[in-house]
Order: sequence, then C-alpha cells, then structure tokens
Amino acid sequence: MKILRVDRQGVSNGAVYNDLESLRQDLCYYHSIDWQIGIDEDDKDYIDIHSLTLDEIMDHGDWEYEKITDEQAKQYDDHR
Repeated sequence: MKILRVDRQGVSNGAVYNDLESLRQDLCYYHSIDWQIGIDEDDKDYIDIHSLTLDEIMDHGDWEYEKITDEQAKQYDDHR
C-alpha cells in the first residue's frame, strides 16, 4: 500500500509516499515557508509546524490523501 497526496486546489497532485508519517513530514516542510508569518519563535503564540498532526497540516494546506496499491503507485514518478 502507498499513500497518494491529493491537492484539493488541483495545483500539486501526484506525490506518492510509503506511509502517512512521510506525508505529514513532507507537508510540514512544504508549508514551513508560509507558516505563522510574522510570528517570532519566542512569541507565546508560536507553534512549531512539525508538532502538527497529519490532519492539522492537511487542513492548513487543503490536502487529502488516498491509499493506493503498489501497482497504482507505479504511474507516479515520486515515491517517498
């Protein structure tokens, strides 16, 4: 089984992951550039993006995922 990342906005579809944790980590990295812009790490309201759950980071970026077979994953180039 593989995990297919789905962008609900249709911009960045097609990335395939070996597991949900890899998807979560990649989305945290992807959104780290726009995460809490203007909030300093010393600010009491600062939240480390890498502490977010998969559901939280998916909601932040408007993502979904689908579980697909290894055979289906072969149609995508990106296996993480």
